[in-house]
Amino acid sequence: MSAPVITEPDLPVVGWVRRYFTRVAGGMAVFPLAVLFVMHFVDEFDTAAFAVLAPEIQRSFDLSDTAFGVIVILNLSVILLLAVPLGYYGDRLPRTKLVVGGGIVSAIFSFLTGLANSVAALVLVRIGNGVGVLVNDPIHSSLLSDYYKPTDRPLIYATHRNAARFAAIVGPMFAGVIAALFGWRAAFMVLLVPIMAMAIVATRLKEPVRGATDDEDAALVAAHERPVSLGRASRMLFSVRTLRRQYMAWMFIGAGYIPLTFMIPQYYEREFGLGTFERGLVIGVGAAAGLAGVQAGGRWARGWLAQGMGVPLKWAGWSLFAVGPFLALLAAAPRLWLAVPISVTSTFVGGIFTPAFYTTQAFVAPARIRSLAFSFGAVFLVAGLWLLVLNPVIGILDISDQHGVRWGLFALFPFWLIGGLLLRSAHRFAADDAQRALDILVTTAELRKARTSANRSAILVVRDLDVSYGPVQVLFGVDLELHEGEIIALLGTNGAGKSTLLRAISGLVPPQRGAIFFDGEDVTGLEPEDSFSYGLVQVPGGRGIFPGLTVKENLDVAAWASRRPRKEVDAVIEDLLELFPALGRRYAQPAGVLSGGEQQMLTLGQAFIAKPKLLMIDELSLGLAPIVIEELLQIVRRIHAEGTSVILVEQSVNVALTVADRAVFMEKGEIRFSGPTAELLDRDDILRAVFLSGAASLEGER
Repeated sequence: MSAPVITEPDLPVVGWVRRYFTRVAGGMAVFPLAVLFVMHFVDEFDTAAFAVLAPEIQRSFDLSDTAFGVIVILNLSVILLLAVPLGYYGDRLPRTKLVVGGGIVSAIFSFLTGLANSVAALVLVRIGNGVGVLVNDPIHSSLLSDYYKPTDRPLIYATHRNAARFAAIVGPMFAGVIAALFGWRAAFMVLLVPIMAMAIVATRLKEPVRGATDDEDAALVAAHERPVSLGRASRMLFSVRTLRRQYMAWMFIGAGYIPLTFMIPQYYEREFGLGTFERGLVIGVGAAAGLAGVQAGGRWARGWLAQGMGVPLKWAGWSLFAVGPFLALLAAAPRLWLAVPISVTSTFVGGIFTPAFYTTQAFVAPARIRSLAFSFGAVFLVAGLWLLVLNPVIGILDISDQHGVRWGLFALFPFWLIGGLLLRSAHRFAADDAQRALDILVTTAELRKARTSANRSAILVVRDLDVSYGPVQVLFGVDLELHEGEIIALLGTNGAGKSTLLRAISGLVPPQRGAIFFDGEDVTGLEPEDSFSYGLVQVPGGRGIFPGLTVKENLDVAAWASRRPRKEVDAVIEDLLELFPALGRRYAQPAGVLSGGEQQMLTLGQAFIAKPKLLMIDELSLGLAPIVIEELLQIVRRIHAEGTSVILVEQSVNVALTVADRAVFMEKGEIRFSGPTAELLDRDDILRAVFLSGAASLEGER
């Protein structure tokens, strides 16, 4: 596996820096990592300067702690909520162009920060700058996963994230000097030149194929597929258990971390009387410790990864958990000589989590929607800020105004404990989720190859599917394929998992593991209301009609949902009533008064009108007389003859042999047999163990 070959121009870097980047790149081109590192550095320089100059900015606009905190969080909320559309388009547009555009936007609004003359202007320009900087997380992270090999990702992400740490070291000291000499506004205006320069250099980046380092051949094939829609991509991501836990952890991480960006400078100024330069120096030392923590975390994460896919998240969770007690100690520190070492140690420990977190996220997120996966964390950061920090009942920001900045810091420490434990809990899902992400890429490529070849392609592919109802697991690693135009009988006793499998395919229950592809696209976690529009129709056990509506109205609902021309639908309904004269006789009566067989006729009639690509029928014959079953089978055959693929869930071997050429037998949530239906007659183990009554009937007929 290898990333695309990228022309690497000569870089004016010191020899040891070049050797380091070459080692981290693992033999791949250094240029992308170097460019994204420097872009991240110059963008985050502005963020670091804003943090250290927070007291001066606060005084310039005469803001209280609460007001300043609200402004910072409101700005951050608007910016972070834009991460989702950015990630969405990052999975569709050339990411390298987004990198360049983000740099230019960041440069312009950094300069304008120095010109802001009102609170409103300050808010607007900081939002503009934040939008530019926002590219550094989802887009940079997605690009790096496609430029470099999976085994090198821990050090790749550690190096890239340390660009922000370098900025946090240099930025406060630089901003402190410039602010002391020329005022705080000048510290932002001078950033225009370096950020613009790096945006120009970034135009030389080449766009890699999404997923190229995971499986190059599959990625090249899958690249020709149409992009995944936002709704389905979101459902795919939230079906990944590791990602769900990571996103939940982000809520508490954001609530614990974001307020620190402006509380720490206030703490050093108010409790120890540090001026701008001294404050910048102390914060810079803390950032250096964070850099060391990230770098150490990158080295350790590589070893942890060798021990198991979930091991890095274990340690990432514990590193965040450990920050909480250190923060409580910092709030209580009586002297500067004690506060600084505590802060430095806390920052080092917190930095360890970064490479493990992002490396795991890159593994478990499907390659074609990886930018969106990285961006969704921002939404949960915002949720944490609003639910846990700005919540007036909790009143975190008010604590600093009313009781002092020390108590404000102390109030944040529980968030680190909870966030760390949540993150650690995700470790047990990481290996399965990473394998699932790779399976999605490979299967997407396989299905595309099948569609573009002369071979008949599979309309439905289920891979390694697990489904649970609460703590009770029902499906275990189910694999199933259904070809276009095929009809199969899904057999098994009650409790075998047949209905659950249909519900998972149609989106009525979420899978815990595995992937589902329908008509060549990943529909894992498909919303039930979207099933019909995709051409996937399920006839549920226990009937599927609207009992309060008349027969005519039920058919009209199906006609409306199908979006077929009315004349065409009228002809289909007329044909249907010829097949089922009983429905014609009760056309104006409520469907609830129909017999069980007539209700099943009406349900199949609705599916007949919809003309689906795949029809799944759950227990067609259950409780019905043989003559009624034969009437129902007529319309099943008609639907199938018009090109619809059919899955028929049955307990009756007679019905299965009558309709389907292939049978799939399930027992205890697993598939035990798949093959021609006639072969069931030779499987005494299945017939005697499961279909005793059906087997006896068959023997009598023979």
